[in-house]
Amino acid sequence: MRKIFAAISMIVSAALLTGCGGEDSSSVPSEIIVDSTLSVEAQDSAFPLQLEDGTVIERQPESVASLSPAVTEILSELGFGDRLCAVSRYCDYPENVCNVTAGSCENPDIDKLTGLAPDILFTLTPLAEREYYALENAGITVVTLSSPDSASGYGELYGTIVTVFEGKEAGSAAAESAEKSLSSAAEGIDLGSFVYVTPKLSAAGAGTFESAVLSLSGKNIFTGDGYALPEETAEIPQYIIAADTLTESDIAAVEPFSGMLSGGAKLLFVPAERFERPSARLTEVFSAIKEQLSGNSELTE
Repeated sequence: MRKIFAAISMIVSAALLTGCGGEDSSSVPSEIIVDSTLSVEAQDSAFPLQLEDGTVIERQPESVASLSPAVTEILSELGFGDRLCAVSRYCDYPENVCNVTAGSCENPDIDKLTGLAPDILFTLTPLAEREYYALENAGITVVTLSSPDSASGYGELYGTIVTVFEGKEAGSAAAESAEKSLSSAAEGIDLGSFVYVTPKLSAAGAGTFESAVLSLSGKNIFTGDGYALPEETAEIPQYIIAADTLTESDIAAVEPFSGMLSGGAKLLFVPAERFERPSARLTEVFSAIKEQLSGNSELTE
């Protein structure tokens, strides 16, 4: 049985089943090619297995639920969308991937989930202890994934999901492939120095996913931890990378960003939601940068 995961440089389309009955003609970008059906012999050798956090996966899941929009996207990319029996009310991509909703990670519909009885429930946010035990007592294994804060963490997100379905060997290959795909998307971009402005008009510093991703193509001048405003005496970056929900006027109204603009920093906008939902569409951040750099000669002068 083929268990090869191949990183591909071009976005490919794949017809997906809704996972809740019926077919969906939507397509999603795919980083990794997965053969999601293991032979009986392969399943016997791959399962049971234990994830890094100690969670035990007894067998290859036939039915899963997702309370995370990012995880729902990744499941669809990998070809596991047909196994979804429920998603959160915020899962809106790919369109009609599953029309059964079960609340959200903050307020999961435990009754609906226990009634549907998926083998696995994926979440990126830890559930309340009482919710966790109610699901576990119903025979549902809760897999709490880690939100990435680095390129390797992005790969690990894919790796853990694939491990649940295909085993540890396949998961390791998937993690490596996803991380390489992200790095490949950044190739050819040289931002020099930059600062990233979040939708809340703060800068993304050390330990943030935004900084880690954009640092694949440049150096973040904001070295503070987390999200904050740089000192007004901060150096002028070559580029201000900003969330596309903002405008130049928004940024110019806030110090020290206004000083950076007047000091010659060039402004680029990227889709901020891609950071919030880390899936294959994360590469759209670099596509947006490339498009703006190539479409405006003033930015490269």
